[in-house]
Amino acid sequence: MNSFDMVIMSFMNRWSQRSPTIDEFIVMVGNNNFLKGGVVVAVIWWIWFRGEEKRQFVVVGVIAGFLGLVVARVLTHVIFRVRPLNNPQLSFPVPCDLSRRVFEGAGSFPSDHAVLFFALATGIFLASRRVGWWMFTYVLVVICLPRIYLGIHYPTDILAGAAIGVGLACLCNLSAIRKPATTWALRWAESEPALFYPCFFLLSYQITDLFEPVRAIAAFFIHKGACT
Repeated sequence: MNSFDMVIMSFMNRWSQRSPTIDEFIVMVGNNNFLKGGVVVAVIWWIWFRGEEKRQFVVVGVIAGFLGLVVARVLTHVIFRVRPLNNPQLSFPVPCDLSRRVFEGAGSFPSDHAVLFFALATGIFLASRRVGWWMFTYVLVVICLPRIYLGIHYPTDILAGAAIGVGLACLCNLSAIRKPATTWALRWAESEPALFYPCFFLLSYQITDLFEPVRAIAAFFIHKGACT
């Protein structure tokens, strides 16, 4: 582990297991999809109805988030990194009853939470600078920092994920890419709102729930195929 990670992890470890109430609160925040995805999605819908000129930035953020998740999945397998709470060299003090087994075999680099939500926050920022700064702060404090405190990610996992999310959102916002990438969605919303908004709702629901239902369905068929 590099010195940057060591300094921050050591500082945060000092507070672990000192107060059961604080530990339980951070575990709750870290596991609560409503506080993570729900708030971000609510702001996205608010931005969407603020005007048609802002909708393209919402689409940019969503597209960048999906592309970022693909990049993150590839990097997780290419650069495998044991999560802090499962790293025997750290002797990480796990807060409360957080299970280490849940994260066994899963790489930590980069943070897919950081990738997705920083990409979405960048889309919000492009639509509204003031709200965007608040969302960057919210994503960092409420979504990312608890994952460091709980030993799910190293600080550099978060930074790498944030860089991927923000970088892809800025790339997708280039005029040569933004217009062809977002025109189809905006035309669909205008021409077939009765179909677009149910689909937008389902997408929003999956973002809020961090795609866990879709992952569960995919895992079922993959495992079923492996057993037959």
